[in-house]
Amino acid sequence: MITIVIANYQRHRDRLHLREQLVNGHKAIRNITQLQEEIIANLPPLRIPRLRHHRVTDWDPYFENADGQGINDPQNVALHLGATALLDCRVAMLSGKKVMWLRRNTEWASLLTLGNTTHISDSRYSVSFQYPNNWRLAISGVRREDHGVYVCQVNTHPPRMLVTNVTVLAPDIRIIDEARHELRDRYYKTGSGIELACVVRPSCPDSRVPYPVWRKNGETLPDHVDVYHINGSNEDVVTRFYIEQAKKTDSGEYTCSVSQFSTTAVHIHVLNGEKQAAVHHDQWNAACINYHAVITEFCAVFVNFLLYMWRSYSL
Repeated sequence: MITIVIANYQRHRDRLHLREQLVNGHKAIRNITQLQEEIIANLPPLRIPRLRHHRVTDWDPYFENADGQGINDPQNVALHLGATALLDCRVAMLSGKKVMWLRRNTEWASLLTLGNTTHISDSRYSVSFQYPNNWRLAISGVRREDHGVYVCQVNTHPPRMLVTNVTVLAPDIRIIDEARHELRDRYYKTGSGIELACVVRPSCPDSRVPYPVWRKNGETLPDHVDVYHINGSNEDVVTRFYIEQAKKTDSGEYTCSVSQFSTTAVHIHVLNGEKQAAVHHDQWNAACINYHAVITEFCAVFVNFLLYMWRSYSL
């Protein structure tokens, strides 16, 4: 009897010890869980990269600026006439895709470069790869006609494009007469005086341009032609040339240029004899045509006035 009681008491102590261990273990697990929750709550938010096509390994190329920030909006570049244009196209995550440069307007698009190869016959265009990801298009000796829209395109599906709008800063240059009429052709009598002005207006406010240079048929003006500079209105630069008594040999193409990239021209015709008479005859015919047009219009107005008066009198 004594042995049985002792055995039961020992078994009861083992059960209490086991229960105590289980309770303490549960408290420890609960404390650890609370600690984990507090740590997770204090962690910064997890930034998950934006994946495309629902595939983790499929990363599309994208464009970025010099600071490594992604860009999608059109870029605007202003270039001075005659300068060298450097158009950047930085493509991240290219992954074997091809980069091409296009020139585009509303009606057409032309391929300029593909990869490292130039596909335009104009030798002013070239492409070079600038490490680590810049496909740079260069245009040397920028001209007026180089302005427009340039597109850097990656051959993804659909294609990804970065648009660059190029503006060429060229001075406005005109040849005018004494009445400030812009000229392309002008006729003079032999012995008459010729005075023309070349007016240059800068493309940007507060910018300075040199005095324009006059030439005849691509060569220096003859000695009997006087050239002088005057102050124009606003920021205009004006250079005039004057011929006191024009001769037939003064006929030709007169150009006014600020540089080799900005030039305008006028054709001067010094006439006498039959050709001069023909010119006057054409001018007389033009004056007669204008005179007859005025008479016709006056007659029409007068007839309408008479009809109006007759109707008023009838009523």
